[in-house]
Amino acid sequence: MATRSRPADPSVVCAWVWLDVVMNMMKQPKVFSFALSFCVGGGVPPHSLFRRRGGRGEPSPMVSRMYPTSTTIAAFGPANDPCYVLGLAQSADGVYLAASLSTHAVKVWHRGDGTLGACVDLTGHGGPITDVSFPLPHEPWAVLSSSEDGTTRLWDCRASGKAQEAQRYHAHFAKSHATAALGGGNDHLVAAGCQEKIIFWDRRAANGLEVFEDSHSEDVTRVRFQPSRRNRLFTASVDGLACAFDCGGNPADINDEAGLMAVMATETAIVEMGFCGAGAGAGEDDAFWVLTGNEECFVFDAGASVETLGDLKAHVPDTRAAAAHAAAAAGCGALAEKVDYLVSCFSSPSAAGGAPLVVAGTQAGALGVFPVVRHGIELPGRASLGAPLATFEGGHKDIVRAFVPGAAPVTGAEDSRVCVWGHSPPADGGESSGGKAARDAGDSVMSRRHSPY
Repeated sequence: MATRSRPADPSVVCAWVWLDVVMNMMKQPKVFSFALSFCVGGGVPPHSLFRRRGGRGEPSPMVSRMYPTSTTIAAFGPANDPCYVLGLAQSADGVYLAASLSTHAVKVWHRGDGTLGACVDLTGHGGPITDVSFPLPHEPWAVLSSSEDGTTRLWDCRASGKAQEAQRYHAHFAKSHATAALGGGNDHLVAAGCQEKIIFWDRRAANGLEVFEDSHSEDVTRVRFQPSRRNRLFTASVDGLACAFDCGGNPADINDEAGLMAVMATETAIVEMGFCGAGAGAGEDDAFWVLTGNEECFVFDAGASVETLGDLKAHVPDTRAAAAHAAAAAGCGALAEKVDYLVSCFSSPSAAGGAPLVVAGTQAGALGVFPVVRHGIELPGRASLGAPLATFEGGHKDIVRAFVPGAAPVTGAEDSRVCVWGHSPPADGGESSGGKAARDAGDSVMSRRHSPY
């Protein structure tokens, strides 16, 4: 058989090599489609989280290595003792970052150019904080937190002293609040999950309005109002169900029977949820994702159509194993042997065609971002994970609890560290004490920690 000869001109040789790559990818339609959506338009935008890599001995050129450009140690008290970072939230305008700490406090920073500047500590909760968010795009200074002390509180991080706590919501029968959200058509509804119940208050008067008692049979773990459709409330529970409710109209008339729009089942406890894009042409929150207690990811429809609301779009069985397999295939050693937990899910218009991306991590603090790849109409809802688009290594030494996406992503972990990430390693290590110098590398407490999920 005749063989194809290649010219000696280096530029032409490069063209032949690229042609070979494209032809091989076209034999695998899903890989070709993903690469085309990723590369179309002359490559990845320079501000994108995901950049190509290359070079001898490095992972796949589609994998972007991220470095901690700034590290802040979350600390508390006169002795500046380190504490766990349990959750992170960022304001809609990107100015504020809030972290819920194991000290029952919420620490707020100003976000600078790749750095964090101390802003305020919100203290007052008498028990562990279970949820924290910036719920209002038009009031980016407002922080909402829930706690096992039986209260949900709305804070103003611009204020000082007692004025920081703007409102407090509680019910005599609810001894612990597992989660909280603020929304509704006029952003007047505060919702909190308390055991199997969902309790509502009117923010304008801080009065109790309604209790949903029949939606879930076990503890509610998360409640969230959809950002672009503020009347829709999504709830999740240990019973393995997620529900969508219409909470529009007169606040006094909301109820769980008339307002129920859809029920989504995972058959196992749901521990985290949120919204992301559903792919090219869809809105930024047209998909609703959940992570389960056995570390699996589900994605459901959350678009404008009521007819398709709640339809399963993607399910990645044994998501941890799928992530480890994809990392191994791409040569990402830190995640190839074992992925221990899932952290979050999000989407980026510049990556994977705007499809959902799963964040998974290891006990040692390494993270990877993996695209959800649907298998097509022949297997409705069935999906797997593609090769990691980015890896995050060298910032954390323990379980990562939270991930905030963006041009400069932020992570928080059980090692007390809050890391801001970039494409180049910092010249000086980029570490600030945040009130306490970093612990020595040998000061590992992994042996007494466990998976947060």
